[in-house]
Amino acid sequence: MLEGKINQLKKTTLSQDIVQQLMELIINGTISSGEKLPSEKELMELFGVGRSTLREATRALAALELIEVRVPEGTFVTESFGGFFTKHLALMSKISFDNITELIEARVKFETDLAEMAAEKSTATDHERLDNILHSMSNASNNEEFLKTDLEFHTAIAEIARNSFMLQVMNILRDITKEWMFKVIESSAIQEKAINHHMKIAQAIKDNNQEEAGNAMLEHLTIVSNLLLEYHNKKQ
Repeated sequence: MLEGKINQLKKTTLSQDIVQQLMELIINGTISSGEKLPSEKELMELFGVGRSTLREATRALAALELIEVRVPEGTFVTESFGGFFTKHLALMSKISFDNITELIEARVKFETDLAEMAAEKSTATDHERLDNILHSMSNASNNEEFLKTDLEFHTAIAEIARNSFMLQVMNILRDITKEWMFKVIESSAIQEKAINHHMKIAQAIKDNNQEEAGNAMLEHLTIVSNLLLEYHNKKQ
């Protein structure tokens, strides 16, 4: 099946080259999703490498969620590449971490759209969930607890929007900025403003008012983003 499609390797970057070749074969469809890979012995012969090198490569591919090892059946390409693309996006975001302006721009745009979608799709159960989070936020006893409920609020909106792909991307953008957010919202004055912003967003969602939900989220994230940029610039 793979004869003629795999190149034997130089000894300098053996496991990396195996990962790269198999990634390309999987993503371009030469090896289909759900398909069983050749045995360990066959792959060792195809690549011209030893067992330890091959296992190092397969561990990396498994960590990327491109393959899964099922004992005793063998090694299979995953049915869905969602986990791989999520991890890849997270990695690329971290590599581009210095470009904070674009990172913030992406989060503002993304969460504004999610708020509008949440307003369109929200139910009475969703409204109760938002109210419970706001109650916890208002009664947070310290900065760490406040940040936890703040993140929970934004995650809830993404889940209420009911788009799994957008939820994954939003979680990545949120996680990248989380540590900085902890510093930005540590003052009580900023926390009070954030609560008011969140209440406005939640009300628009409960009213199923898409335009108002988007505007309220945009207003909130614009103010928070400006604070985030100020904090970032002070650290330079």
